[in-house]
Amino acid sequence: MQILHSLKSLITINLALDLGTTTTRIHMCGKGVELNEPSCIAVSHRTGDLVCVGAEAYRLLGRCPPHVEVAYPMRQGVVNDFDLAELMLRQFISGLFRTRALFGARIVMVAPAGITDVEAKAFEDLALQVGAREAYLLEAPVAAALGLNLPLEKRRGLVSVCMGGGTTQAAVFSGGELVATHCVRVGGQDINEAIASGVRKKYGVQVGHQTIEQLKTTLGSAFPVEKDEAREVYGKDVMDGLPKAVFVSNWEIREMLLSPIERVVSSVKSVLERIPPELAEDVKKYGITLSGGTALLRGMNKLVENITGVECTVPRKSTLACLAGAEKVVGDVKRHRRFLSSRHSRSLSG
Repeated sequence: MQILHSLKSLITINLALDLGTTTTRIHMCGKGVELNEPSCIAVSHRTGDLVCVGAEAYRLLGRCPPHVEVAYPMRQGVVNDFDLAELMLRQFISGLFRTRALFGARIVMVAPAGITDVEAKAFEDLALQVGAREAYLLEAPVAAALGLNLPLEKRRGLVSVCMGGGTTQAAVFSGGELVATHCVRVGGQDINEAIASGVRKKYGVQVGHQTIEQLKTTLGSAFPVEKDEAREVYGKDVMDGLPKAVFVSNWEIREMLLSPIERVVSSVKSVLERIPPELAEDVKKYGITLSGGTALLRGMNKLVENITGVECTVPRKSTLACLAGAEKVVGDVKRHRRFLSSRHSRSLSG
């Protein structure tokens, strides 16, 4: 039996999968990060066939012919269109494997905290449909804490906040155990939509997805900055449909972001309100750790510090923290089983 177990472990593929609202990342044990691409898929309405996925599909946003649709199968951290999500993930994975593992793959998937049973089942079914032998779910703020190597076992009152494309989630740990979690379904996509809506209302200009992303990264901020900045933005006039250029400043972008950012920070406040009073001193002592793409928005850590009164840090490689945590768990499921929201393996029948 021991020989069989050893042989099985050698030919089983272990995958860590972060299927996010805006980005999909896959880590294959022994090989590292094998995929890091937008969670996009382009399909043809004429034939129903797949056109492309990932970065290629993202480049088609706003530029594709009428019969091609570019879609995000994930919305607010959960599966929005199962068929498209399966097609996209199958295409991603098929590019990683030349042959299918004899015993299938063990997959640990990053999922939002506090999802419903139906939403959790969609994640598990998705993993099984693309060839998994075992499927486990790991909550995002827990994955981020593990991926950032926070000293969970040694300290009390550690706070991990994961700010993704569709959700903002927070978790509090004490002595290696999870004390509380909270999830607000608002993230980077809501910030992008706020910018698009704000530019359209103020200037009567409709701008593309790539332009919005550039505005967010170059001019966007969560906390007031001293330097005034502006850049010329090209789009389409909403009245006559003709090309139009306008100048947009950083303080205008910040005004547009007030509502979604307020909701993002409220999730951090909510989880702090739920912790026992005895942990308040420890939280104040060790601070809050931010991860995820939205955490990189200028001044986000300063805003959280200002509102909560707790020191806030954004470690390097914070965008890969969830994937790193899932990779750690898939390599030793038994040790981290207490953190898994899906504590059993499921077999694909038929």
